[in-house]
Amino acid sequence: MKKTTAGIIILVISILGFACFLTLNSKLDKKEAKEKEVPVYSIHADYNLNVDNPNEVVGGSDYVFVGKVTENTGTTYKDKTPLEQEDGSFKYVGEAFTNYKIKVLYNLKNELVTDKEISLAKQGGIREDGSAYDIFEDDLLPEIGKVYIFNAYTQDDGSLLVSGANSTISFDEKTHNIDTQKELAKTEEVQRYENAVDNQILTEDNNLKSDFDVSQLQ
Repeated sequence: MKKTTAGIIILVISILGFACFLTLNSKLDKKEAKEKEVPVYSIHADYNLNVDNPNEVVGGSDYVFVGKVTENTGTTYKDKTPLEQEDGSFKYVGEAFTNYKIKVLYNLKNELVTDKEISLAKQGGIREDGSAYDIFEDDLLPEIGKVYIFNAYTQDDGSLLVSGANSTISFDEKTHNIDTQKELAKTEEVQRYENAVDNQILTEDNNLKSDFDVSQLQ
């Protein structure tokens, strides 16, 4: 009797466990499906430099560095403009800026601190109403845990902005998790951008230093 009872209990637990597994999978599938349903739209822009030429991209940037994304700290919306709704009313909609915490791994142009995380804003992201993502052509939104080359601009308030085509460079799938200077130096991406810095074509020079510049914290 005891063995039979134990067998039934085990069977019931197994069934309940399987049901929970199916429920959890179902919820995850729905979440993934919901995320996949959000469309992505390209932001078209005109530039005063050739964004397909790394020498010009780094020349127009204040800081070029390799960084690992540690956190997405949310989205802010700026420069709000009125958008007419179907009922004739107006809704104010702003441009999305996605905010991140970054661990600087390798400075390629100018020096940001490496002993603590820095903050930066990435122009682009989820719309205020959650209906779509707006991302510049030939650009991407960084993912937490991955490593990228960032071409950043210092803003008047000392913050860093990464914006536009080829402002964020991803690594090859085989090397996107590398996070040591020695190994990063061997990658094709870092070598290409080190060469670009050595041969940069200066397009802007605003002499602004980031709040995270090494010299600002000494």
